[in-house]
Amino acid sequence: MRAHAPKRPFLRACLCSALATAALVACGPRDGGGPRKGAASDPAPKPPAAPERVEIDLLAFGRVLGTVAPCGCTAEPLGGLDYAFGIVGGEDVRPDRILIEPGSLLYPAPDGPEAPRDEAAWRQAVARAHTLHERFERESVRLVAGVGPYDRPLGPGAPEDAPAFPDLPLPRVLANPPPDAASPPPAYRLVPVSQRGRTIRVGVTEVLDPTLPDAKGLAAPDPPPHEALTRAVEAMRAEGAEITVAVVHAPADRVETIVSKTRGLDLAVAPIAAGMKSERLGAPPRRVGDTIVVFPGERLQTIAQVRISLVPDAQLAGAGSWVLLPSREDLEAERASLEARIAAFEKDPNADPAFVANLRRALDRVHARLSGAAPGGPVTVEVRLRKVTCHGEADPVATKLLAAYDAAVAEENRKRFAGVRPPPPPRGKPGYAGIEQCDLCHEEAVAFWRKTKHAAAYATLEALGKQYDVACIGCHVTGFRKPGGSEVVENEGLRDVQCEVCHGPGSVHVEEPERGGRPHAIVRDAPAEVCGACHTPEHSDTFDYTAYLRDVLGPGHGQARRDALGDGPTGAELRAKALAKAGGACKKNAAAMTAPPKEPARGTP
Repeated sequence: MRAHAPKRPFLRACLCSALATAALVACGPRDGGGPRKGAASDPAPKPPAAPERVEIDLLAFGRVLGTVAPCGCTAEPLGGLDYAFGIVGGEDVRPDRILIEPGSLLYPAPDGPEAPRDEAAWRQAVARAHTLHERFERESVRLVAGVGPYDRPLGPGAPEDAPAFPDLPLPRVLANPPPDAASPPPAYRLVPVSQRGRTIRVGVTEVLDPTLPDAKGLAAPDPPPHEALTRAVEAMRAEGAEITVAVVHAPADRVETIVSKTRGLDLAVAPIAAGMKSERLGAPPRRVGDTIVVFPGERLQTIAQVRISLVPDAQLAGAGSWVLLPSREDLEAERASLEARIAAFEKDPNADPAFVANLRRALDRVHARLSGAAPGGPVTVEVRLRKVTCHGEADPVATKLLAAYDAAVAEENRKRFAGVRPPPPPRGKPGYAGIEQCDLCHEEAVAFWRKTKHAAAYATLEALGKQYDVACIGCHVTGFRKPGGSEVVENEGLRDVQCEVCHGPGSVHVEEPERGGRPHAIVRDAPAEVCGACHTPEHSDTFDYTAYLRDVLGPGHGQARRDALGDGPTGAELRAKALAKAGGACKKNAAAMTAPPKEPARGTP
């Protein structure tokens, strides 16, 4: 209970100073009314406003690997050239921002899931490379690009005359080119940022690890990467760079070693992710010695926005003295965690009040930070990992480029594959019969299938104009490029994910449904490997074999096995939960993904 001072001394003090205005105000008005105008109600004088700060935004990309748009089959399809540059041009990014593209922009890795395998796929890959180049090239005044192994086409089916260095010009840099390179890029670039009467020169360089797969001929093995990087940093400083930045194009486990041996480096960008999660979302920044290392996502899924904020007369003495701030997203997560903990402790009668009070003070500090009250310090750095999502604004220039790409691919492939069919099956081997043949004997099963998402698979591509895209079509038709199956254009009767995707080609079964009283020449159960051919982690992030079976088994189609699976989540429920967490389906995909299948789903044009 709060202690109170004795009343008599307080009254004596007031009476003794009754003639003093200040004392009258302190004791209160004689009539007991409210505070007197112009006295206690006057606001306290405001402290002088803090000087406005210089803010420098660096937008760092990870490897793009020839990706212009994500697969729309995931619950949260991150990526897209249009939404990436929507972030670049957004209101919460400074217009004088510097873009850092680390190399390996143009083409897929030859061992990756998007690698082209034939001439048509390579033609699409080349078209994507030109689309990416055209949008990035428009930023060349404030862009610094690196060199990566996949700025040249490599792998099966790649053009044999691919140049050693990229033939699509961007303002590229490289600190360790091979000594025999004909026209190597410069070692670094200085980009000025002018604000509030001060110009700050930001120096950006790149070092490429020569031990990377497919890096042969692009980087010198000697001197070691950290020595080449140190020389570039020293040269940038000598030319007046106040902030030094380097792309360390190396495996994630090598980046820290290279950075730790490099002197004078303020910021490093690590463009190669360490795993699938960091490919999508990037990873939190961390300090390596005096250097701050940032980890953007790959394939345009997450961009690292680095904001360096300083008072106009601050000396940029090196990142070792800079204050690394948590991002707003980190603060929001911390706020939610503290609020949940406080709520739980308030329900616990045995909770320590002092501990809860400490949590409340921590929450107050987070609220202050969220309201804009940043801690002091001459130089601060905040790294935001910006998810590239369809719920953001789209860049109109990139949107037009993507529409032109899709239209060109559709027109070229429609002509290229007209009349092209897979080879017929060998004598005595089954080919694909189509859903109408299945319907002759399995009417109830086909009726059940028509209500599933598999029956609308082709329609989702048509709604997006992707039905002729060789990167998409294979998982939306039946028997793609298999003997007696379907092709890019010639797929009448085999559109959608029909029975034979899971049960195998059925032409022999149609001719002789049973032999010896048992089903003949057909697969009864589809193992998880069959589903996994299309339900990959990159394309079907909520896939769970048992849960998804609950959606495709039912009346006339494995009802007994469906009953044996029992209660539990369905694939539709897993996806709905993931969509809700992601903020809903993409606007352009929502209609395609939710539209009921055509009735009847005949699979013809």
